[in-house]
Amino acid sequence: MTRGEKLSDAVQYEKIETLKRDLLSYINQNSEKISSNLPVFFAHVISALDNGFSTIDDAAHDEFIDSIASAVMEKISSGGEPEVIERIISNAARCKRKSSSKASLKILAGIRLLSAGAYKESLEYFGDYWRYDCRIGFYRAFCYYKLSSEEKSRTGGKESQTGKDYEMAAREQLIELVKVKPPMYRVRQVDFITTPETENAFWFMIKIALWWFPTERWFIRTGIQKAKKDANDEKRMEMLNIATVRFYNDLDFLREAYHLKIDTKDGVGANGLVKQMMQQHPESLEPVYFGIKLALLTGETSSYNSYRSLAMEKGMPNYLIQLLDFSFFVMKGQETEAFVHFNDMSRRFKSLKYYLSPLEYLAKDIFSNDDNRAVPAKRIFLESVDLYAVKILKIQ
Repeated sequence: MTRGEKLSDAVQYEKIETLKRDLLSYINQNSEKISSNLPVFFAHVISALDNGFSTIDDAAHDEFIDSIASAVMEKISSGGEPEVIERIISNAARCKRKSSSKASLKILAGIRLLSAGAYKESLEYFGDYWRYDCRIGFYRAFCYYKLSSEEKSRTGGKESQTGKDYEMAAREQLIELVKVKPPMYRVRQVDFITTPETENAFWFMIKIALWWFPTERWFIRTGIQKAKKDANDEKRMEMLNIATVRFYNDLDFLREAYHLKIDTKDGVGANGLVKQMMQQHPESLEPVYFGIKLALLTGETSSYNSYRSLAMEKGMPNYLIQLLDFSFFVMKGQETEAFVHFNDMSRRFKSLKYYLSPLEYLAKDIFSNDDNRAVPAKRIFLESVDLYAVKILKIQ
């Protein structure tokens, strides 16, 4: 339950989700019946929604209709027949409260048609909606590129003006994406239909974009963003391998690569990136802190002391160094040293009491010899100290 959400809101949400699951099950089992009488089916949907949830707000109401329409498109128009798609859009749109809500249905139609290989028709539905979510822009570029490839196949591999025009349109779409830099995940309906074809379209055009525009960082950043959201470490690593070679002194990419190494527990690789960051940005405290963080995770005393000395030389605030020392003792399991250091900190830095008090409680749980308390406490302790250090050092 989110902050500020009433219990009744949570109960209503669960009931709406139950209704959605029931309708999706019905769609899967009765696709032919639905296809033959779409108006009756959508009348049933709107009746069930309005009778059961009359107080639902307009946005949630229309999004529910979108999700049902998406499932219907997927089930009864697997071949991407435009006339079937148009019938679904027409019937679903009449169920919506907002007269302008046809846009989301068109986006869903474009995705369904792309997945079915109807690229020209897909472009008509996507329109300019790419300005609101960059994924739609990559889908449009993919459609143009596929039309170019199909034209080349039709002419036996020979170049034609039509094929060149389609390829140029794909290039121009990518150029427009870089100019506008639309956000990702702004149009929630894009996630209603995720198919192997849409995933391939996105990553294929990222690859093409990096080939056509090798100096453009935005494509790599966009690929990294999607890979992280999808928990796709393979694609994330692929993007970062390209980034750290082409833009070897870009701290943003080096930082991302470091975090990936930490996430995949590659201490050697993370340490190598720390060294690289220090070489490229010798004036920055950020790579020094990353070295300290790595030492906290690995428990290597010599490494910690080395990075600690560098932190002192480069002017890291003393209270932060002392806090990291306390954290290192805690992570190493050195209870006596940890609390001796903690008591000294508490006397010297009274203004930090607001933060040191909860850390003390966590440290006691860590040393409690009760794994049910110690394991989560250790994770929370380290995450908290990391967030605090990042804030103090103004690390992005």
